Amino acid sequence: MKRVLITGGPTNEYVDEVMKITNMSTGSLTLSLADRALSKGDFVTVIITHSVAKSALFHSYGFAEENPRLKVVCIETTEDMYQALEAESKEAPYDVIIHAAAVGDYKPQFTFRMEDMAREIADRIMESDGELDRQALEQLILNTMTDPRCKVNDDSKISSYEPHLTVKLTLTVKLIASLRRWFPGATLIGCKLLENVPLEHLIQVGHKLCLKNDMDYIMANDLAQLRRGEPVRYLIDKNGFTGQTLNGENGPALLDYAADHWF
Repeated sequence: MKRVLITGGPTNEYVDEVMKITNMSTGSLTLSLADRALSKGDFVTVIITHSVAKSALFHSYGFAEENPRLKVVCIETTEDMYQALEAESKEAPYDVIIHAAAVGDYKPQFTFRMEDMAREIADRIMESDGELDRQALEQLILNTMTDPRCKVNDDSKISSYEPHLTVKLTLTVKLIASLRRWFPGATLIGCKLLENVPLEHLIQVGHKLCLKNDMDYIMANDLAQLRRGEPVRYLIDKNGFTGQTLNGENGPALLDYAADHWF
């Protein structure tokens, strides 16, 4: 019996108590992989968003029933998933990690009203007495915009009647960068999604991701193909494209490949 950990679903990054930034992931790949690993007799931990755990798809697998070989950890944000992965790394060692979650690249840093920002920038320029050259002026404006005094309080629901409300985004933490440190002895499989790019470019990006993060495999796919109903994933390792096109016309089914090689 192997110990398998699979992440899945979207992450949710909150603007205020009710608004959030998310994506269209359903967690279907994670749930199908978990189901196949369980059928092989493995112990499986899934780290998924609450919405996935409450979905009809989740319950269709019977995951809601008591299963001593299944552990479900529900999260919301990227930071939640970071903490959950770190916590699991301190449990008994995992044999396989499949990082299939659609982790958001950005999260809200703060919100502001454009009219308040314009006023604050104008005040700062007036205070300079026109003694700034262009480069210094650009830096002053950038400094003001990245850390303004006019931030809106987002501890509760923001008003519904703000015609110029603006959200400043910042980068989320890259979970894939910590996986090898957390799980040094595990087989690590990640995912990379691009859209409408040449296959050569998709494989090149996946290969760089694999090398940069010391992953064993990257499953790379193109959103344009997914939209056409083609769930093809190109399996990449540290040497480049493995030649395995999972779910491809002449390749193995992804779930069968995972069952034969990872579970």
